[in-house]
Amino acid sequence: MPARSFICLLVVLISGARSAIAQNGDTEPKPAYGYALMTPGVTLGNAAAGTLALGVGAEGLIKGGLSAGADVSYLFYPQGGIRHGFGLFSPGMFYQFTPRRKTVPFVAGGYSLAFRGDAFNLIHFGGGVNHWVNSRWGIRIEVRDHIPARSAADHLLQFRVAFLFR
Repeated sequence: MPARSFICLLVVLISGARSAIAQNGDTEPKPAYGYALMTPGVTLGNAAAGTLALGVGAEGLIKGGLSAGADVSYLFYPQGGIRHGFGLFSPGMFYQFTPRRKTVPFVAGGYSLAFRGDAFNLIHFGGGVNHWVNSRWGIRIEVRDHIPARSAADHLLQFRVAFLFR
């Protein structure tokens, strides 16, 4: 059921972004940029718990709307304290639907590695919107789901907010 809800949320998010794009003029595509993120989230499966992650990343346009990027963050459970977290490294591919607009909807997918003493493999997918305030600064709103390779019943669902910079 959570996967179905996530897909519905993703469709609504991209549909809303498409209607907002009609009001924006063309701009130069952003060939490469960095971002700093704050990510509230929740684990779903055997045990539900709130999470928070802080991190940085970068993304670069390859051709057309296709781009590649990676981010690294520190994820922890606020109720357990910041000491009991783990690292999360997530390289992936993105497709930006209208890279020449101020508001750019995208979908993403890739690999994630959770690490602290031990390592766990995950896959991630999601989507969202980059909105460029000017040629140097913007904001990203994204929903991303990380699924462990060993258990498709468990999920780490994140609601990512990032500040974009060039």
